[in-house]
Amino acid sequence: MTFYRNLIKYYVLQKCSKHSTLIKFSLHQPLPFTSNIYRKNFNTSSKYFVKMFMERENKYAYEIMEKFGYATQLKNVLALNTMLKPNDDFDNLISKDWSKESTSEIFRVFPLIALYCSKNNICISNAIFDNYIDSLTDNIKKSTTEELKSHFFTLSEFPETVSIRTRNYVEIWAALDDACINRFKDWSYDEILSFCALFYKLSATKASDFCYKGIQKLTYRASKLNKSQLVQTFFFIAAMRFSPHDMHGMELAVEKHFDEMSIDELAIVSMGFFKSKVPVRSMSLVSNIIDRICENESTINEVTLAALLKVIRFSRKFPIDNKICIFLDTLQSQVPRLSIMCNVHIALLASSTLTKHEGCLFNIAKTVLSNMSGTRIKDMERLVLTFGTLNMIPDTKENFIESVIEELRKPDRETEIKTHGRSFACCVAYLGLLGYYPIDLMEKVLNKEFLEKTYGKYCLSYGREILTIHNLVKIFHKEKCLEAVTEKEAVTLAKRYTDYIPDINFHKQYNVTEKMFLDLRKVVETTRGGPEYVTGQHILPHHQRGDIIICDSQNDSPVEVKDVFKFGKLHPAPNDSNIWIVLVIAGRNVLLHNSDEPCGHLLSKIRELNAMGYKSAPVIWNIYSKLNTFEDKQEYINNIIAEAKSR
Repeated sequence: MTFYRNLIKYYVLQKCSKHSTLIKFSLHQPLPFTSNIYRKNFNTSSKYFVKMFMERENKYAYEIMEKFGYATQLKNVLALNTMLKPNDDFDNLISKDWSKESTSEIFRVFPLIALYCSKNNICISNAIFDNYIDSLTDNIKKSTTEELKSHFFTLSEFPETVSIRTRNYVEIWAALDDACINRFKDWSYDEILSFCALFYKLSATKASDFCYKGIQKLTYRASKLNKSQLVQTFFFIAAMRFSPHDMHGMELAVEKHFDEMSIDELAIVSMGFFKSKVPVRSMSLVSNIIDRICENESTINEVTLAALLKVIRFSRKFPIDNKICIFLDTLQSQVPRLSIMCNVHIALLASSTLTKHEGCLFNIAKTVLSNMSGTRIKDMERLVLTFGTLNMIPDTKENFIESVIEELRKPDRETEIKTHGRSFACCVAYLGLLGYYPIDLMEKVLNKEFLEKTYGKYCLSYGREILTIHNLVKIFHKEKCLEAVTEKEAVTLAKRYTDYIPDINFHKQYNVTEKMFLDLRKVVETTRGGPEYVTGQHILPHHQRGDIIICDSQNDSPVEVKDVFKFGKLHPAPNDSNIWIVLVIAGRNVLLHNSDEPCGHLLSKIRELNAMGYKSAPVIWNIYSKLNTFEDKQEYINNIIAEAKSR
């Protein structure tokens, strides 16, 4: 073994220490070529061991770049460039002492070995190639630029390995990576992009240091990139899922070239923003993207549309005008021709901007109902969240929500539930937004075996959805005693998923809703005669924000509430003759756009409080923020308290 091979092995072991069993097999045994069926059984969640297969969206984007002539198309160069010699017998080739052969001879034989392996389904990881691979990797640095490209083409001709970390395969692409890093400072923008494309074809883009350095260099020079280079750069940002340092410069470059770009090219740009987790800052650019979609509404490809919808949703968090509503008007007629996945993204755009477009959402529900058996649980989860957030049960022939519940109960869904347990749990939790609490599905989630398989042994890995279902069972199914989540674990989860109660004595930079909480508490304390008559607490610890609790006696006198409640526990109203009132802080984003209707999260909280014996009084930010004097605020609060007590 050469020093280089040992170094690569050490690197792989360090990166993959969590998968030592797999690495031992991969590094020390010849790994035969396996069929696609066998490869699909590998755990694809590993970041470092399992082969980084091209995602469908990336594959589509690369086809767009090929169509426009931006990307490299790999051809079967072996048939064109392989020159056989009389003594080129395979057994002779692999038995040579390649450390004594010339660089040109080593490079000449590489395509011959690839051709033989391709025809005979021999994996490059086989130990018979070790001697040759050692010499090849030692000499790759001596390659010309064209020879370097040919090595990529040749390597791609070998039968596919189960991992980019497979022995011999990893050593070759790592040597190519080093060679590219040593040269990229002298390469033009187009050369950098062409070599990034070659790494992409090897599925090694994410693992390549050259690709990171090269794309980072291009983003720093965004203003100098032409349209073609800009689109390609965004593609590789998406493929690598990393955020370069100067994405704002890239955004400015997109605005500069916007009119030149087709709708498909804009989709690639959108993938870059979304997958790098960098929103578009310019709302005018987002509006221009919406306008371009509207211009191509009847012909736009659904993958292109989905990519654009993602970045619109990601960048435009709050409705500032009627743009989204008009946009949904346009998309409404296209819903029937689009896939369920694309329709889900339309629905998510509506929910994220709190835009209740009943016509568009009705069409989506109708389309999904026509193929409910073919709808993924992940898509059901998102649709239930959308309808729950917008407080809407579509007026379809069949009840959409009840159809989802029945679908989740089907035995055919068991395998999918085991594979996507978290989506199933979230879907069950989101049903509560619309007042549906199916106890059989809740029991299925709060099963020790399910929790351990889906989340692991420790409660810290449980999502908010588990705490939500745990509490909903206690509120709406009091007769059930499910102990999958203990009280101690529930308190632990509450600490994780709730915000601290704002405190006037604790100085920090509070947001708008927290400032409203402090101001409201001050007004209520003054009105009722002191802080001992007012407390702030998480009565419903599965909700993020706490509330203000007060209590009145039967003759409307304030009752002390200090130290009545303990953090982390579900608190039904004390069983006495007093009236317990909860002032629910309804922040700036709890009302649906262009409406006085509260969103589903606020309504579900009120529903839960009422079920626990409290009188809930929502304090609406849109109203409270416009009250300038203490007297106006006092009058408003007294009115909503009186209204709550009368219900």
